[in-house]
Amino acid sequence: MIKGDEMLKRISKSSHYKYSISLLLFGTLVSSSLSAAFATELEIDMADLPARDQQKLQRWILSGKTAVELSLGKLPGKSIKFELVMKPSANEPVPFAQVIRGGTNTIRLQVNSEWPLQDFVDDWTLYHELSHLYIPYLDYPSFWLNEGFATYMQNIVMLQNKVIDKDGFINILQAGFNRGRLNTISQPGQLSMVSNDMWRKHAYMRVYWSGAAYFAEVDALLLQRGSSLSQVVAQYSQCCLTANSTGSELTQKLDKIAGTNIFYSTYVQYAKRTDFPLVPLEQLQAMALHYGVKP
Repeated sequence: MIKGDEMLKRISKSSHYKYSISLLLFGTLVSSSLSAAFATELEIDMADLPARDQQKLQRWILSGKTAVELSLGKLPGKSIKFELVMKPSANEPVPFAQVIRGGTNTIRLQVNSEWPLQDFVDDWTLYHELSHLYIPYLDYPSFWLNEGFATYMQNIVMLQNKVIDKDGFINILQAGFNRGRLNTISQPGQLSMVSNDMWRKHAYMRVYWSGAAYFAEVDALLLQRGSSLSQVVAQYSQCCLTANSTGSELTQKLDKIAGTNIFYSTYVQYAKRTDFPLVPLEQLQAMALHYGVKP
């Protein structure tokens, strides 16, 4: 996901290098190379950042990885690269982000490193971008699934890791759904058609939050069966993940893992929708209760 409307913006970068670190992470002293300490090798390029801020940003990256893996299991792939580029004028910690898929998946992050560590932890961007890696890059008519999954899951991750509380989780989703509903008025048509032309139409809010509503609905149905979206996707990411796919193929594979027809049947309905879906408060409360009690 790229934050903002500069969807094709190029980020300059300096040469990259790996780090050996000694840092305090979640109250535990860790002293080792990144590749040795974590199952997925992390390569962090922050040569563009002031030396005084580099350890702080390392802590943020590692804590974000740990948080996402608590919800979705081990990150897919043998390695992941982070490219951090300084944006000193930014009025937020992370104004711009992008996932670049490849043999080694790369996450590019513009940062204003002057912000305190807690502001980076409280920012949703890293959780969103890491969540993208658990499902394939999909066809544009199904791109609402890509962005919807990351948008929904970032809030699940933040709730499970106590970055936000249950009320905050509900309020964030309701506010997002309201933005999506307003954008649907200005960008009418079937969701798949709007998704296919999201960038030209500036239909980001409709696409992102319709997708988030889809995963919220599916998750609620799975919870009723004693399962959950995070469990199904965690299993999928380790057994069946491909670099590219279609919405139809992905949802059918998820159904096969879950032993349901929930993902595909709901996908077909959403792809044809011309309205914005209604997610009842009761569903959000049930999900907040389920994910909010996790350690």
